[in-house]
Amino acid sequence: MLPNTCGKQSVRVLLADRSDETRDLFATLFAGMGYEVATVKSIGDALYCLPQFQPDAVFTAIFLPDGSGFDLCAALRRMPGTAKALIVAITGHQSPDSARLAQEAGFDHYFVKPVKLATILDTLQDLGARKHDTVPGDGLQPLSSPHADQAA
Repeated sequence: MLPNTCGKQSVRVLLADRSDETRDLFATLFAGMGYEVATVKSIGDALYCLPQFQPDAVFTAIFLPDGSGFDLCAALRRMPGTAKALIVAITGHQSPDSARLAQEAGFDHYFVKPVKLATILDTLQDLGARKHDTVPGDGLQPLSSPHADQAA
């Protein structure tokens, strides 16, 4: 089920990924659902656009050209404007330390590809509640994501 954004304040989603294809795929999906979307390919680009864009949610890869998604998440958690944002990693990377690093950085969710489209949509459904009061990391998901017929 797609979120009903009619009559609601626009929700802003920032996508950080080095892959043009991945950014375009998620940007098209989220914009089609009524979200306002900005895309960047690096940590530097993300930090540069934050003052103007002020995202409610950030979806990031782990490997970025100028650092890691862990670094980006930790930086976002230290900034007043994004401290309570929903921050999600969608990655093909899984290591024994990934869960610990994701939790330490402050990720809300760490999804390993392939990820069910429904999982991503469910994550976005919770944005309205997040904007009011949540604790980062409360919903940290296990590293292994269920495989699905519809994967992003």
